[in-house]
Amino acid sequence: MKTAFPKVAFGSTLLDRGLHSGGLDGIGQYCQELLNQYSLNPTEFEIQAFSFGTNKTYCSATILPSYPSYLAKSFLSANQETTARQFFADVDVIHATDQLIPIRHNKPMVSTVMDTIPLSHPQFLRSHSRYLKPFLWKKLTQQSDHIITISEFSKKEISRLMHFPLEKITSIPLGVDSRYFEKIANEDIQNTLNRFSIHTPFFLFIGSIQPRKNLLRLLKAHASLPQKLATEFPLVIAGKLAWDDGQTLKEIHKGVDEKRCIWLDYISDFDKRCLLQASQGMVFASLYEGFGLPILEAFASNTPVITSNCTSMPEVAGDDALLVDPNNVESIREALLSLIHNSSLVTSLKFKGLSQAKKFTWELVANRTLDVYRSLL
Repeated sequence: MKTAFPKVAFGSTLLDRGLHSGGLDGIGQYCQELLNQYSLNPTEFEIQAFSFGTNKTYCSATILPSYPSYLAKSFLSANQETTARQFFADVDVIHATDQLIPIRHNKPMVSTVMDTIPLSHPQFLRSHSRYLKPFLWKKLTQQSDHIITISEFSKKEISRLMHFPLEKITSIPLGVDSRYFEKIANEDIQNTLNRFSIHTPFFLFIGSIQPRKNLLRLLKAHASLPQKLATEFPLVIAGKLAWDDGQTLKEIHKGVDEKRCIWLDYISDFDKRCLLQASQGMVFASLYEGFGLPILEAFASNTPVITSNCTSMPEVAGDDALLVDPNNVESIREALLSLIHNSSLVTSLKFKGLSQAKKFTWELVANRTLDVYRSLL
């Protein structure tokens, strides 16, 4: 029986998977923040989360069959009644938040596409099927009535690579949670630094270890700092291994052995906030980003940022970070030196970054997403 409110089927597979494994990726965080906003600020919609093939749900989702099984039954047994078919028959709008795109089921559908990396840079993907999966993802996404993305850069790339009308793509920048603006007590920060054996000023890298994040060039730039600055301002790496290109891990271990790097692997949200507030600067010199949320998290933490001058990152950072050529080791090195020697620049970047971060809220993301739902009814 249908409710009095329009029902939105909201994809939460990667959120459930991330909560189960203890580490959320960008899409999982996006889903979590939107569901939190919908819970805090009730709307005229009934939001019903769904997860493909998960053994347990952490967000009251309806658990559907595994995605391969779902696709097979949808394509090969069109007339067969399934759990998924019954679920989607009872909704008014489908919101696909990840690459696990439901078959239309004659319902209006919006898909969130964070970036076009599978199509534009398949070399950044680890999967052995990195050419087949993007083709299927593209075809399924093209059946959407509307696409939500997270930057104007991604909007243009989606239109170009997916041959999707620009007027049917809405750019909704991500938000930064209010907790990043909260000043953590000096004692708690010091306890965190002591636990990680950090006893000097340091630069911070946050992100998974994979070629796209460009950690190898950052390591080389940091190692080339003059005199003993690389050990006086070590590089703290906060990120788990996604996949190695055969060189990055070798350079990390070399840096650790030479006392100029500290690798923390995965850290908690609280520890991340402590490190951000204590660091000399956060370095996010990625080769490609659909948005770059760590930039805003650092801004909100009153931390200077070094980031790349390409893809979406200048759009997020504005004029409030040091922009570098991520392919140029010398460019990254000079930015590091600027944050070491130029105290007035550091003060200016902190002030401007904090103002920039205040423009991005999850409440605004949720409200603009609801507007897209309304446009589909």
